[in-house]
Amino acid sequence: MNKGARIISNSIIGSDFKTIMVNKKAYTVYPPTIERLAGAISYLSEVRDAETMRDVLLSLGESDKYSKALSWFIRGDESLAEELRKGTYEECINGLEEAISMIDMAVFLKAVSLARNVSRLAAKPR
Repeated sequence: MNKGARIISNSIIGSDFKTIMVNKKAYTVYPPTIERLAGAISYLSEVRDAETMRDVLLSLGESDKYSKALSWFIRGDESLAEELRKGTYEECINGLEEAISMIDMAVFLKAVSLARNVSRLAAKPR
């Protein structure tokens, strides 16, 4: 079975999810909708280019932006950010890696780049 067919069939039967652990608690992450992706990217738009996705995520330093972005992937809003902040920095990074791995990397990086460009346009009066 090709990759596309597997993605469609997993989506139909509801087995397209990943479980992540933060602060000894399990959270289920489903493939993100555009809304959830946009919400998460709003916190990750300041990342810098790097060789690996992990290095890209680590470019923000130790920030609470990770817990907010991860909350968007899990719940679709910031409601879990405080709870996720109680976990370690590494747990949040690992959770984000898992969530991002559910989408095509090129799509994610393009979305981050677009968010960065939009924020620059909004900040510069013309």
